[in-house]
Amino acid sequence: MNHPAKNSVTASLQFDFRGQSFKPSITVDLDSLMQRQGDLNGLHDMLAASIGLDSYRHEYDVMLLHEITFSEPSGLAMDFTLDGRLNFDGFIEAWQKQKMLRSIEPIARKHLDIVDLDQHPDICNALLESYRLGQIAHSRNNFRQ
Repeated sequence: MNHPAKNSVTASLQFDFRGQSFKPSITVDLDSLMQRQGDLNGLHDMLAASIGLDSYRHEYDVMLLHEITFSEPSGLAMDFTLDGRLNFDGFIEAWQKQKMLRSIEPIARKHLDIVDLDQHPDICNALLESYRLGQIAHSRNNFRQ
């Protein structure tokens, strides 16, 4: 199985407040963020923390009015970053599919002797659907407990 590059992106923005310029910039490990919270929310908070701002400061409120610019993408983020924008929905969907593929590829190799699921799209789709149904059933069982 091919292990793709780490999924990351540099998030930055620039704003001025009371004659002072602020230029927070951070490298975001998208894999860690997705595993921790399942989405890409909270980037403004991460940028604020990188320059010592908390949500009680006026600078923070001004910062929230500015759009984050994305650069230096790696891994899947390369396919979803264009002109300083990150397609959040597209990245999340692709990241989740990649995660599912990592789970089903060993099963295909072990039980079906398939090394490259790209060569067997019908089998890949069947395994992905089974994976999704298993996740739904697992979620329902956890909810009932």
